Amino acid sequence: MRRKVRRKQEQGFALLMALIALTMLAILVTDLHETTGMSFSAATAQRDQLRAEFMAKSGVNLTRMLIGQEKNVRQMLAPMFSMVTGGRPPPQLPMWRMANALLRPFADFEAAKIDLLDTGIDVENSKGLGDQIGSFEVKACNESGKINLNDPRMQDLAVSQAHVSTQLYGLFGGYLPSPNKYDPLFTQYDQKGRLTTRFDMIANIIDWWDEDQARGEFDPLMHVMKAGGAEDNEFYRGLPEPYMIKNAPFDTLEELRLVRGMSDDIWATFIEPDVDDPDSRQVTVWGGSRLNPNEADPMLLLSRVCTMEEIRDQLLCNDPSGQEPMKFVQLLMTIRTITQGQLPIFSRPGDFTNFVLGKDGIYTQLKKMFGGDGAGGGMGMLFGGGAAGSLMFKPPVLTNPNIEPGFKKAFTTTGYVFTLEVTGKAGSAQRRIRTVINTDPKWTPPKPNAGKPPPLGVFAYYRLD
Repeated sequence: MRRKVRRKQEQGFALLMALIALTMLAILVTDLHETTGMSFSAATAQRDQLRAEFMAKSGVNLTRMLIGQEKNVRQMLAPMFSMVTGGRPPPQLPMWRMANALLRPFADFEAAKIDLLDTGIDVENSKGLGDQIGSFEVKACNESGKINLNDPRMQDLAVSQAHVSTQLYGLFGGYLPSPNKYDPLFTQYDQKGRLTTRFDMIANIIDWWDEDQARGEFDPLMHVMKAGGAEDNEFYRGLPEPYMIKNAPFDTLEELRLVRGMSDDIWATFIEPDVDDPDSRQVTVWGGSRLNPNEADPMLLLSRVCTMEEIRDQLLCNDPSGQEPMKFVQLLMTIRTITQGQLPIFSRPGDFTNFVLGKDGIYTQLKKMFGGDGAGGGMGMLFGGGAAGSLMFKPPVLTNPNIEPGFKKAFTTTGYVFTLEVTGKAGSAQRRIRTVINTDPKWTPPKPNAGKPPPLGVFAYYRLD
């Protein structure tokens, strides 16, 4: 009887053990599946990240090659350009702006193939194309079209200080009628009750890179920097993580963040309005001392022109109604709209100075196009009013002939420093390379290095995100 009772009690025990074993096995399989799935996803993401990085690197190298071929393309187009413009040589061609269109077969072959088929070109069997593992997008800009906040290393320190200070004062709206839209940026107190005016901001930037220990004070009437005591190192020493004024040139744009008074509002307004578009910047730390009239913002060009001694007091820069300066800006903007920003206007710096001074050449041609000959008509009717010549500004007059050579030296139509921002994509991964390349053939490596720069230029800055 006892044996029968024990057997009845043990009935179903094997089934229970089997269910427990199956449950544990299911847990193990589920854990293994999850671990394997996570490892696979991580490996796939890592693979796509690597692919995206190399697509971005390919975009950088192809864009460098494209910029390196600009001179050859320019020489090919020289005869045609000379015929159209009456003998003028062609300007530097903005190949960097065309990078996405010209490099599309390498960046996105399938999309490029469809576009090319519409034009009757079949690239289906092209060797070396079609095997991409991702795509890339290029954004590039010429740094010569921006104000260089760095030490321009001109003939002496005082000239360099005055040169940068005058342009900064114009950039910060100092030459605009007051009150203007930039005034609130320089009239607000920070959390500790400190006020940074325009003059403070200018002095802080100059003090960062100049080699002396004196604090400068900008005089907007005389366009000079005057000594005004010792540099403000006490502020920097009192920070939670203290540091000293560098007294050396800026190495990167981000280094400007270390300068006293560089608030987020000032940064977003003047330094980097759009973090994803390097062409939106009006300032640089990699350019030279000359401004490129084919690249710079018209307001920036006007500001630079108005720093000239004999011009700043004339109607172009000192019109109480503000009409003459706006005509200058509107004329340049209209021309760029017509050419879609792809055809530079000025071949040489002298072309721009002649344009500003109203001499024969581009100014005369534009007057016929937009202003007629004074009898009415012309395309000026379409842009800015019905009066003849309504789009044309009144050129300033230089009474001192010695000023014009210096005027020409303030501008350039050839840029050698470029910012490339290339975004590589593969699968769901995305990597971005932001780099600055220097293609100046006269650049020499720092000692003890020797030799010439490579044909595709040298990297002045490189960052992978």
